[in-house]
Amino acid sequence: MRIKFWASALLLAAGLTAWAQESVQLASGKQLTFSASGNRTVFSIQRATGEARRLLVERDATVAENVNPASVKLVAEIPGSALILVDTYPSLPAGMAYCQAGQESFLRVIAVSRRRPVETYHTKLESCRDNIELASPGLKWTPETRTLNIHWLSAPGSAGKLENRTLKIRPDGKPE
Repeated sequence: MRIKFWASALLLAAGLTAWAQESVQLASGKQLTFSASGNRTVFSIQRATGEARRLLVERDATVAENVNPASVKLVAEIPGSALILVDTYPSLPAGMAYCQAGQESFLRVIAVSRRRPVETYHTKLESCRDNIELASPGLKWTPETRTLNIHWLSAPGSAGKLENRTLKIRPDGKPE
């Protein structure tokens, strides 16, 4: 009985350690790792030299503290310039089972051309708690023009209203 308990505890601990930091393969072949730190997410971006550069990004009150992203998706990688990511988290549960299975998603543009990565743009893409909803498809990346089109059915800050937003990513990783 004790052996089963300790074996289960060891497997659980190993699983939690692996869960604590996950990674996404970038188009360049490098790794982007991520984990939670309080009410922030830590992204670690591998440099060409192999060393990693860290960036802490804010989340909002709709995401519980110390919760890792449920997923991080690479929308685009502009070599030597920027990463465009969508990080998604489970919604902070509310009363009466509201948003128990909902999600909160953020779009981030991260400039990687500098010594340290910098978040140059972020916005909420989807939210159960804030009633923000993307259309389908909600994001369209055009690499030739370095343009990202965002289409909401219910936009941030104006729930229930359609909105289209276009971001053109400059060579320094900042959107116009």
